Amino acid sequence: MLDTAQRETLAALADVLIPASDPMPSATAAGVPGALIDLVLGFRPDLAEPFASALAQCAGQEPEAALDALATGSPAQFQALTLLTSGAYFQSSQVKQAMAYDGPPQVVRDDIDTYVDLLTTVAERGFTIR
Repeated sequence: MLDTAQRETLAALADVLIPASDPMPSATAAGVPGALIDLVLGFRPDLAEPFASALAQCAGQEPEAALDALATGSPAQFQALTLLTSGAYFQSSQVKQAMAYDGPPQVVRDDIDTYVDLLTTVAERGFTIR
């Protein structure tokens, strides 16, 4: 669970990583620093330590410069930060709505005719042992 200072740092960094662009909301507007980051940290608890380290290294710094320094000096922490931030962003209902994302296509399994044809062939062939 992040404290208020960590969430403020994340909000500043996340809006540099994912700024608003019509029709997409910024990371903060999508709710990344709130419950969404907690959600993805629940999915990837293995990234909690490098993520917290990234936030600590960037705290109190200008976001763009902090991200540049993190990317070059601490690539594992940068990767944790960017992966969790983007994962949280795409969990947002606002983002899904702006993308007009309806979810993965559902496989239709109503190919009964083919199945019946296969069974008919087996029934006509009769019982055989190979």
